Parts: sequence; structure tokens; C-alpha cells
Amino acid sequence: MKVKGISRNLIDTMVSRGNQLGQGRQVGTIGFINDNGVIDCYNQIIDGGVSGLPHRHMLQKISHRDNASLIEMINSLPDNAVYIRTDPGQTGIIVSTSAINIFNLPVVNIGVKHGQVAGIGILYPEEKHFRLATRSENAQLDSLAAKDMEAEKKALERVTKLRLEFLNISEELPIIDDNARQNCQRAKKPWVIDRQEPVSVEESFAEELVQKSLEVEPGREVAAFGRIDENGHITRCSEIVVGGMGYIPSRLLASSYEDITGLSLREFYSEKMPLDTAIVHTHPGGSGVMHMSDAMAGPGMWGRPIVAVGHDEKGDIKGVMMIKMQDRLFELADENEYLERQFFKVQKPEEEVKLRKRRYKIAQEFTDLCDQLELKVTEKRADEKIAVSN
Repeated sequence: MKVKGISRNLIDTMVSRGNQLGQGRQVGTIGFINDNGVIDCYNQIIDGGVSGLPHRHMLQKISHRDNASLIEMINSLPDNAVYIRTDPGQTGIIVSTSAINIFNLPVVNIGVKHGQVAGIGILYPEEKHFRLATRSENAQLDSLAAKDMEAEKKALERVTKLRLEFLNISEELPIIDDNARQNCQRAKKPWVIDRQEPVSVEESFAEELVQKSLEVEPGREVAAFGRIDENGHITRCSEIVVGGMGYIPSRLLASSYEDITGLSLREFYSEKMPLDTAIVHTHPGGSGVMHMSDAMAGPGMWGRPIVAVGHDEKGDIKGVMMIKMQDRLFELADENEYLERQFFKVQKPEEEVKLRKRRYKIAQEFTDLCDQLELKVTEKRADEKIAVSN
């Protein structure tokens, strides 16, 4: 739906709230487009924290979902929803596709300078923008895969040129003299992902990942999707892709299952990727133990278990660990968002020390969510091994 404008009253309310907070903090909300194409309705305005806007807290206010992944809450939003945020110190121009990639909603940026509105940009979840995001990911990996200085220089030139294209993805949104209403929309019927209970990984799957990891630059992670059967056993169901040093680009991972060039990640994980799947990746030099970023990238964001296969430089597997969807994960994620907002309320150094210690403790507790998986050989694979030995 094309947006024709946004209520001045809503803009003034958000900018005023941001000015009250000070310290360059963002505020955000979920807005709604009326039948005339104007954003004149919004949910509760949420204060930003140390790392930006607390998306779980913001979505919980309308989805009324607790202990759910981010995609489950996003998919409970009405079809006329819009993601709105202030952008202190900026003019409102949008040069990143990350928000439309996750939310698959129009994104409105309210630029604020010296306490006043500097401009309002809007970015739509269009196919051409997702294609640009895919090209950008690929170009950055080309830089990492370069074999010599000249090849890396050419790859970096492509990355720089692509960055310039991002300057033109957003457009200006007019302000309409209209009153805004709050809490005038309800969530759709809950969209729920059944919680999976993986117990084992096909041995050949893990071995294929490790072998691919050894073939590429040391330290680069590789990944694929695995299908979880009724017994909790995971077998590979996608191509294997090669990521960067310590990470797998999100769109690259999704493309291992099918071509997603013109799709958002929300569309992919909601409509294309089966719900009974897991994200399986390597941890070169590790034992498979994961941390907070792994937990949030898998079950926390997309509602799928995440598995790490740890291995050494010789290819020996040191461990296979898994983090699944569970209440404790979401409780920790919610508490972490809460503490990020509380940083700005402390009055004494001792209070900040206490907050920081708790945040470190939360990171440790995410690691405690790891469960070890068994490497298992199916009967078919076992028969093949017997045949070879004979």
C-alpha cells in the first residue's frame, strides 16, 4: 500500500518524546495506514536503549505475545502496519534495507536535528531493494574471497559503488495536518511455530559442513538448513553456503534453500522455509558452544533451532550443540532489552556497575541454553558403510 502522508500530531508526539529522553536516543512505534493512505494511528511509543529500539518490547505491545520468536510477533501484525522510528542527528534518509528485510513493512524514518524535524523518509519493501541487498552481501563476500590485492581492490570498488545505490532507495514522506489516534488496531490471529526438539544430526551432514569449511579460508563459517524428522533427527535439506569470518550473511543462508533474490527474510521464513527446520553452521576452532548472538539469530529471530558443529583445523569434530525455542531464551532476551533501557536511568556508578554485571550474566545464561546433540548414522548410511567394507 502506497503511503500518502503521516499525521503531524504523530510526528510531533514522537519527536517530543525523543527530545525528553535526550542523549541521542531513538523512539519507535508501529503505525497504521488508514483507507486514505495516511498514517494516523499508532500503538504505544517505545523508548530506545543502548543498542537502539527494543523490537521485542515494541511488538509485544500490539501482538500480546510473550515467549515467542520475533517472526511470530511480526506475523501477528495487521496488514496495514508500518514501522516508525526517530533518527536523532540525521535528516530521515534511509540507506539500509535491514528493517524492511526483517519486518517486510514500510519503514518511516523521522530525521531530527537540534530538536526539530529535519525530514521524513520512507522505504517500501520492494523487490528491487531486496535484490540490491543480495548483491551487497555477495560483493562483501567477494572481497573476503579475493586471492590477491588487485582482486580485493576490484571487489571493494564494487562494494563502494553498491553503497552509493543505497542513497536512492528511500523517498520523502509528506506531513499531513491530521490528528493521530492511539491503540486503534488489534493484532491478527496469532501465528505460531511449533517448538522442535532436535536430538541428533546426521553424521554425513556434519562431515559435509566441516569438509566445506576446510576447503575455504580458515575461520570462515559454512552453513545449511536441516530438516527435523518426527524423531528429532536432522538431515540436510539445502545447499551448503560459505559465509564470512565468524558469521553467515542472512540472505545468503536463506538462498541455500531456494532463490530469494526478490523476497524479504520475513517472507522466506514465513512462506518458503518449512517450519520443521534448523539452521546448522560450523564453528571453526570451537567445540560447538554458542552464545547470545547465535541464540537470537536462530530461535530468537526466526523461530528455528540453531546448531553449531565445532571442529579443529584437521577436520575433527569436537562437538555438536543446539539452542532451541524455549521460554527461558525469550525471558533472557526480554530482560536484556529492559536493562538496555535502564542504563539511562541510573543515578550512581554503583547502579551502572550492577546493570553491567547483570548483562554479562545474561550472556552467560544464553550459553547455558546449549544442548549437546548426538552424531547419528541412519540405517541407509550404515548399510552403505557395510557394503564398502565388504
